Amino acid sequence: MIKLSKRLKTIAQQIEIGQTMADVGTDHGFLSLYLWENGRCPKVIMTDISAGSLHKAIEAFERRFSHSDIHFRLGDGLAPIEESEVDVVVIAGVGGVLMTHIFESDLSKTASFRRYILQPRNGSGKLRYWLDQAGFKIVSELLAEEGKRVCEILVVEPPQCIEARPSLDDYPDEIEYEMPRNLAGKNEKTFKLFINEKLNIEKQILKAMIDGKTEDIEKKSKIENRIKFLEQIDANLDVILEA
Repeated sequence: MIKLSKRLKTIAQQIEIGQTMADVGTDHGFLSLYLWENGRCPKVIMTDISAGSLHKAIEAFERRFSHSDIHFRLGDGLAPIEESEVDVVVIAGVGGVLMTHIFESDLSKTASFRRYILQPRNGSGKLRYWLDQAGFKIVSELLAEEGKRVCEILVVEPPQCIEARPSLDDYPDEIEYEMPRNLAGKNEKTFKLFINEKLNIEKQILKAMIDGKTEDIEKKSKIENRIKFLEQIDANLDVILEA
């Protein structure tokens, strides 16, 4: 039986027994294989823009199963999936901005699925901003360790209709958008790792600015404020996780 990483296992646990799912950018297909093998999803669709990646998924399944409700489709984003064809769409391991482009390619189709599970590799702040502007509901968020990284996982539901095309041009670049909301499975160790990871990045940026003797006072002040914000969260972790 297939074994998943903590990241993929956490994603799999957000899918209810009996729900159909599509894995966009499936690569090796391990998530779909696990869901099918454990009887969680009666129908799985694996899509990838790369024929080579999709072939890896096909090989993994062919060694175990051959069934009419297992689908492999070559294509970009949501294009290979029909409107409302599945209950849940998973998009994991790509940038948050790329996710917004996938949604924007067909807003009607984007709104037709019941739920999305999103795991952005980066750009989670811009993704949350776009989701807010489009009227999505962030149902819950989770954190999962993978190697030295802490991955963010968002469980979201689209509105019945996305009336206006959101734009990232007005993104305020506020660190609050980079923080998880409705955090489920509140694990202090993982959350602390997540905050410290972000703190280290901000401190490295500030050090580079100081070493380079930057004259951009406004940008330097913004980084300092981001560090203070993260340090306050780190200092009040117990209170935040109990909220």
